[in-house]
Amino acid sequence: MAHTAHCDRRWALRLAGCTLSVALLGAACTPAPALTPQQQVDQIIAFVQVAQGHDFLTQPTVEFLDPATFQAEVLADLATAEADVDADDVAFTALDWITPAQDLFTEYEKAFGTGVVGFYDPADESLKVRGTTLTPYRREVIAHELTHALDDQVFDLDDITSSGLLDEQYLSALVAIEGSASKVQQRYFDSMSALDRVADLNEQLAAGSDPTLLTVPVALLTITTAPYLRGAAFQQQLIGALGNPAGPDLSLTRYPSNTEQAFDTSSYLADEPAVAVPVPPTEGAAAVVRSGELGPFSMSLVLREGLVLDTLDPAAAGWAGGSYVTWLSGGQSCIRADTTMDSGSEADTLEAALAAWGGRHPGAVVERTAPGTVRLTRCDG
Repeated sequence: MAHTAHCDRRWALRLAGCTLSVALLGAACTPAPALTPQQQVDQIIAFVQVAQGHDFLTQPTVEFLDPATFQAEVLADLATAEADVDADDVAFTALDWITPAQDLFTEYEKAFGTGVVGFYDPADESLKVRGTTLTPYRREVIAHELTHALDDQVFDLDDITSSGLLDEQYLSALVAIEGSASKVQQRYFDSMSALDRVADLNEQLAAGSDPTLLTVPVALLTITTAPYLRGAAFQQQLIGALGNPAGPDLSLTRYPSNTEQAFDTSSYLADEPAVAVPVPPTEGAAAVVRSGELGPFSMSLVLREGLVLDTLDPAAAGWAGGSYVTWLSGGQSCIRADTTMDSGSEADTLEAALAAWGGRHPGAVVERTAPGTVRLTRCDG
């Protein structure tokens, strides 16, 4: 934050005949003292409280770590998700999001291990930041993470768990949670001076230029960024409909139940339930690797070759419910997904879009199992 120096000069003028004498009674020009890191954090805390319309119940603490220590903590945290991510390897391979030679968890570590600047852990209420200097971008990140800390104190964010990268309920909840913090983060960025905003963007560009990120699969990058991109718009739409903090408060009290609600605010406000779709069978006696709900976000990932930002694919519009199953067969990774649409015509649209996708991915089979239900089956290779 820039601080303006305050100058105080007192001059006395005395005329004596033709002589002008100027007496300097006092002169002082002292720069305002620079704020300490804690004072800057306190300012961000106050900003977050005003933006969210809630006060912290207990004073949050921000811990600054040197890059090596921070990196080690991030990687240790990622390791706890290894089993769940490994189970998603089959789906990612079957859909050609990764090659059979790639290891999904290794790619997952690249995506999260290099790009994280700060994190808040609701399990122990710790908030940690990479680096010890309060640069403009780090202040922006702190505003984001402090929002998580405040939301956690008021609404308890420790009540959700993830069962993998395609977990429909978890992805939907993230849109609300990350959207709440991203909304405040954007407002904090907008409140910065023009000079600080330029420095902030330059720092982000430098962080994003890590060549390691260029090798991360597109679908994985999408899954890690879409909740932020869609979340900010989702929260702004809720504020437009219900006001602030009523809109964000509702989303943190009742998370979107699926990605249709998360990507369509009107569906969320109407609290439209999904149709229960049974998990499709595997081929023969193959053992299930993973099964679960398949929402319109994951279907959009399929149709768009892994690239989805803040809107769903039009062919996924009219989603009513879906489920998937993955298995291994003779060294191949296989997936089968059943999607039920609101109407037969919308099922026609989805079937045609999946058939076009299948034309680019040999071995894909698209069929109609019911008037409103489309099935996709594919094994890699």
